[in-house]
Amino acid sequence: MDEQNKQTLKALAINDDQWNEAMVNSERTVMLCGENGVNYWLKKIAPARGFWRYRALNFFSRVTGLTLLRAVPQPGGVDALVTERNRIKQLNQAGVLVPQIFAYSDHWLLMSNLGQSVVSQFKDSEVEGGYKKQLLTACLTAIKGVHQLDQCLSQAFVRNMVQVNEDQFNMGFIDFEDDPLMVMSLPEAQARDLLLFINSVARFFLKEQAFFEQQITDFLLNHKPEVIHLLKQTTKKLQWITRVPFQRAFGHDYQKLKLGLVSLRHLSKSS
Repeated sequence: MDEQNKQTLKALAINDDQWNEAMVNSERTVMLCGENGVNYWLKKIAPARGFWRYRALNFFSRVTGLTLLRAVPQPGGVDALVTERNRIKQLNQAGVLVPQIFAYSDHWLLMSNLGQSVVSQFKDSEVEGGYKKQLLTACLTAIKGVHQLDQCLSQAFVRNMVQVNEDQFNMGFIDFEDDPLMVMSLPEAQARDLLLFINSVARFFLKEQAFFEQQITDFLLNHKPEVIHLLKQTTKKLQWITRVPFQRAFGHDYQKLKLGLVSLRHLSKSS
């Protein structure tokens, strides 16, 4: 570790023993607690993901003409950390709530802890349904706020959204190891954000379909025409998925995908 990073760790009150333990920990992301009581996240290097999976997804995207389904490269290794640093810097400068990077090397990033992952609230069976509805609205408001700043996310799954410590309905974003703008336009990337979010959160609202659909409608109100057009085009081509026979045989994952597409069905029916 270079001297500048050593001084940064000292300033953050992270002692050598804790740092060394975190570096040898088998987990890729490790929470560190400074002696001042402040928590940080250490994110370490990782290998590239699923080459063949990306090729298959790109093939499906070309065959169907659905650009939103184009695979975004996730290079892994040093390149992934460089991408994450650059994306966080860009989003932070634009005013998006993302972690602050305190120190880094080719093999790790040390970042601030924004708060608690919102997905744990959605998963908790003890959390009241009305509160989950408020969280859904807050998540969609946060994503739309990113789009209004002419930005996009990387992997807009609900697992990558956090409730900031000061305000449970103020959402921040994590995980930026890939850059959609490498393979698609900004409107395409923004439409993709919504598709990824819908299909990751739909399972928590299987019994609240009308509410879920209205939230998506509200999200799209006054959104960019290009984004709405892309979502309309994609939804229209994928509506067959909602009509396949023997739907129960496809299990819970199918139900999640179906609800996401159903929530956009009014787009496919409009001119």
